[in-house]
Amino acid sequence: MKHWPKALSIQIQPYYSLYVFLFVLFIIGVIFGSMMVSSLNFLQQQDLFFYVDQYFQTMTEQPTGSYLAVFWDTLWTHGKYITFLFLFGLSFVGLPVVWFLLFVKGVVIGFTVGFLVNQLSWQGFLLSIMSIAPQNLLVVPAYLIIAASSMVFTIHVLRILFVKHQSSNTISDVSVFYIRSYLVALMLVIAGSVFETFVSMNMLEWIVSSL
Repeated sequence: MKHWPKALSIQIQPYYSLYVFLFVLFIIGVIFGSMMVSSLNFLQQQDLFFYVDQYFQTMTEQPTGSYLAVFWDTLWTHGKYITFLFLFGLSFVGLPVVWFLLFVKGVVIGFTVGFLVNQLSWQGFLLSIMSIAPQNLLVVPAYLIIAASSMVFTIHVLRILFVKHQSSNTISDVSVFYIRSYLVALMLVIAGSVFETFVSMNMLEWIVSSL
């Protein structure tokens, strides 16, 4: 184990405040998204619900199709988002974009759940719990991991460049750490995509057909 690269021993415990900050930012996005529902006027809500209802009708009248196609589509959506977070996190100026993307993810989830509950009451809550929440228990931590790792990466790089005597790591060490974090986040996204494809979609179809 003594031959392992330093990147494997970069400590993340001192950066708990970063995780708290990012989690709070995400929760603020969720709250903001749910509040956006009440800002829609009646016509806007009816128009949006019309598209949701059409989607539900299509789901009940037609089979889901190829699970593999659904999986790749889901993985592409989440994987692309994770990759954007990773790439923007490579530079200090890209950190605000990482924060914004994380906030937007929270807004989307909050708006989706809030709209379903607003329009369908307890049935919308059931839809959210059974078909939206499960995969996000894997996907959201992936977003938080890569966002936090991008901040840790930036802090270490700045220390290496400007306060060298305070850092025992090299650019190579922190780069490996960041790439490892990306791979961990990607594995969570893959697991979330599998769950969404083979579990959440079937649960959603069952709930919609029951309603």
